[in-house]
Amino acid sequence: MNHHIGLIVTGKPAYEDFLLFVKTLAKWHPSSTLYVYTDTQTAPSFKTIKSTLTIKIRHAMDAYQGLTRPQMEKMPGKQYDSLFKDYTYEKAAVLDWMFETQNSGVWFMDADISHLAPLPEIPAGTQLALSPHMIKAADEAKFGKYNAGFMWINDKSLIQTWRAYGKESRFYEQAALEDLKNHVSPLGFYEFPIQVNFGWWRLFQSDTSTHEIQKRFSIFRNDNSIGIRLDGKPLQSIHTHWYEEKAFESQMFRLWFDNFTKKFTAHKPIQQYRQWIGL
Repeated sequence: MNHHIGLIVTGKPAYEDFLLFVKTLAKWHPSSTLYVYTDTQTAPSFKTIKSTLTIKIRHAMDAYQGLTRPQMEKMPGKQYDSLFKDYTYEKAAVLDWMFETQNSGVWFMDADISHLAPLPEIPAGTQLALSPHMIKAADEAKFGKYNAGFMWINDKSLIQTWRAYGKESRFYEQAALEDLKNHVSPLGFYEFPIQVNFGWWRLFQSDTSTHEIQKRFSIFRNDNSIGIRLDGKPLQSIHTHWYEEKAFESQMFRLWFDNFTKKFTAHKPIQQYRQWIGL
């Protein structure tokens, strides 16, 4: 199945993560189309990408170019109370762009996601599919229940509703997803399982100890797949910065992943994936 996926890619670390996104997605969905918001400085890099994927770009992020998150958090936005919230809601603009030509469900994903198996099937009748953080209650109360870096929408009217909920959101565009979820009927909502969009936060911010979660991972022998399972089911995707040196939690996740997989390098898919991320 071909998919339509929106992303935001600005700066060198994000671009490096994006290259891995492209490599791993193309393994499973080689004819999919990516819709990328980027800035003038990053845009030329896309010309060198060779992939079976169709990659469309728009120069829509120059207003944020060269600014750090702390800087943007202190600056007033045009639509919201900070420039950083404006930045996060560019995700909604990417979704709008896709719905200009698409009449069915579209995805938004962060660029630092890598795909170890095909994208999950969405149940018929779903309007909105979200990925829960699966973190401690105190952290969820601060950051929101759902991760804004992995979502699927099949109703373009929900995009403007999401924007409206952002006005009162306790944490940027992300906590507003809880209100958006409550806006749709229970039959129109789907929650992705733990094997999808497994982020470093599920390893380090869970009520379950890190060691106990790590024991739930295993390797299976199948040359047609990456060979990693979580709770006995194939791990579909990993969400972490592989190339951002300042992201401590991501680096800890990388260290664990390195130790977990290095003893299985005779297994071809594991060897290939380790090479891709520079292990």
